[in-house]
Amino acid sequence: MTGQTRGVVVSFDQVRGFGFIRSPDLAEDVFVHASSVVGGGNLRPGQQVRFLAEGTDRGPRAVRVRPGKIGLPPDLASIVTVIGSIGLVTGVLYASGLALAPAWFVSINVATLAAWIWDKHRSVRDGRRIPEAALLGMAAIGGTVGAVLGVFVLGHKRRKPKFLVSLGVITATQLIIIASLVARP
Repeated sequence: MTGQTRGVVVSFDQVRGFGFIRSPDLAEDVFVHASSVVGGGNLRPGQQVRFLAEGTDRGPRAVRVRPGKIGLPPDLASIVTVIGSIGLVTGVLYASGLALAPAWFVSINVATLAAWIWDKHRSVRDGRRIPEAALLGMAAIGGTVGAVLGVFVLGHKRRKPKFLVSLGVITATQLIIIASLVARP
């Protein structure tokens, strides 16, 4: 058994009584069962915890879990951070004299390409991945150039036909919208 560590509950099924904790000190998420919670009770996503981790043949398991305060679940915190960063960069570019649309375009495409690079890196290392819906969502809100660079330069998601069709539909839709806006008198 290793020493006590801190983490955040990333998921917890209230009905079945188990979930997972993510800790920066451990390489993978840690399984937790309600019976391991000191004082009993269930945990909630985003809740901070302290626990002991023990190895099992199926991966690490949390024991002697001490619940702490409840915060944002890690996935939601990541989304808030990304949106905040894009907003901040857009604001800085806009304040420095760039029009709002080009400032947004630069910010979202840099963020989208960074997300693709991160996901490609994690795919090689078998780490936690960015959901495909999030990658497509970033493309849909303006990050198409970053997404297309991710496919053709990084070679990421190139072997996923459904994903590529979805990205193609998003790209075509955006091109049609841009063409109709440019064609207006």
